[in-house]
Amino acid sequence: MSRRRKDPEAGKQGAATEPEAKPPLQLPSSGLASEILAAIDEPRTAVGPPAAPAGPGRIYSFADSFERREERPSAPVEREESWVAFELAGETYALPVARIQEIQRAHDITRVPHAPTPVRGITNLRGKVLVVVDLRVRLGLQPAPLDARSRILVVSSRERALGLLVDAARQVIKLAPSRIERPPADILTERSEFLVGVVQLGDGLIVVLDIDQLLLVPEALDAPGPGSQGAA
Repeated sequence: MSRRRKDPEAGKQGAATEPEAKPPLQLPSSGLASEILAAIDEPRTAVGPPAAPAGPGRIYSFADSFERREERPSAPVEREESWVAFELAGETYALPVARIQEIQRAHDITRVPHAPTPVRGITNLRGKVLVVVDLRVRLGLQPAPLDARSRILVVSSRERALGLLVDAARQVIKLAPSRIERPPADILTERSEFLVGVVQLGDGLIVVLDIDQLLLVPEALDAPGPGSQGAA
């Protein structure tokens, strides 16, 4: 039987018209079905040994080449923060739990002459003098007489312990930072820098306060007004 001679020109023409053959797909001898299907879906590339790593860190690069590529991690879960909710003139406010040392019943507050206007007086806290700030006056509200629900929030601010007089303490709530909305721009002034934002909770709103800004008193607040004469 005679062998048919190949036409060299025909070979060149075929090479120009026929697409280049893809390398055969190599599947592992064993493995999960999902891994094998994933290998089929990946584009076929030429099979060959990986390039040898270079540089002083080539040992680490070589070890890294055997690590399986992991999926991109999901966004971190937002952590909720704890806040103490309290009442002032029928409204609900909140301060961070981390800044509140304890909550005491409000009684035996002694007034001090020439104290800053928001200061209600001083009280005895286990042998130490505690300055008590009336938050009603600090926020420009009318002071109120003490009753059975009145509480003093002992807070930490600028390495000092201070008392904040409130109408009532409610409960500890957990809030995600993303739930705190900035207050409307038209109500923000240089005298309201203590407002962090508001949170919609149920049918009402909670006003979130910045404790350090809250205890910075504008000079205008020392002018005679509703806070200068208060109930005992």
